[in-house]
Amino acid sequence: MKKMLAVLALVGLALLRPLAASAAADAAKIEPEVLALREAAWRAWFAGDTAALEKMLPPEFIGISMEGPLTPLPRTLEESRGFRDSGGRLLSLEFPETQAQRYGDVVVLYGRYAVKFTSGGSEQSVSGRLTEVFVRRDGRWMHPGWHLDTVVTP
Repeated sequence: MKKMLAVLALVGLALLRPLAASAAADAAKIEPEVLALREAAWRAWFAGDTAALEKMLPPEFIGISMEGPLTPLPRTLEESRGFRDSGGRLLSLEFPETQAQRYGDVVVLYGRYAVKFTSGGSEQSVSGRLTEVFVRRDGRWMHPGWHLDTVVTP
């Protein structure tokens, strides 16, 4: 019985290896334009660069931010501006894990993020999970929505 379980475990691992390689290959296929747009949107938000955000986020944008309710584009721009105006500043931004699904002109990114920033005179580290949507419209990628959750790191 133990020998049979060991054989089944080895067969299972052999079958999973190609799936893991396929997932890694799929992650490598994420369009560079989409990844660049994601990075630019995060950096623009933390910089309070609402002009840049308005070029990336369409009027129908809906975000579920790290905290708070659903936010349409005007509220998202207001929160970004408020962060900057209160002296907030991005110190570091990382996306340690990203996977994507593409459906024609729509890409959905799933992953994790980690940010360090100053706010209210103190440094904060926040990490969590993300789901972000990107749509190709009129030949360019737009970012119509995101959903972020958080785990605060002391």
